[in-house]
Amino acid sequence: MFRSLVFALGLVAALFTAVPSAFAHDAETVAKNAPKNNPLFINMTTGDSWRGWMGLHFAHATLKMGHPVAVFLNLDAVKLAARTGEQEKKPSMQRLPRDIIADFIRDGGVVLMCGPCMAEFGLKMEDLVPGVQMGKPGFTQSFIFAENARTLSW
Repeated sequence: MFRSLVFALGLVAALFTAVPSAFAHDAETVAKNAPKNNPLFINMTTGDSWRGWMGLHFAHATLKMGHPVAVFLNLDAVKLAARTGEQEKKPSMQRLPRDIIADFIRDGGVVLMCGPCMAEFGLKMEDLVPGVQMGKPGFTQSFIFAENARTLSW
């Protein structure tokens, strides 16, 4: 019994010395891990209304948590930002993708478009939800390679 107690105390002591004492609670670590310092870049390639809605809903929820979020719509995902045209609304969807995009932009999110992809689907900037921006070399990469940025493909 005594040996088991000594062993357990030794194990606990080893665990306490193995983890730095200020690992998650010092001011510098908290500041680095603050949402505003951890942007998200979402590369969205699906034009499917439900899949697009899921990705945009995730982006908006992440933005509301305080993370800067940029969504790059490319391939047929550019259709999600069209002001007109059919977007299927499934029962689980509270809003259409174009409506989420409008609210996302209003709340400070960035939506970038692939120009060649827009041309492929016959879309022009005036056909899109207001506030959508044209992606271009250098500008789009500034979001991808922002300090501490994480990327996600949807």
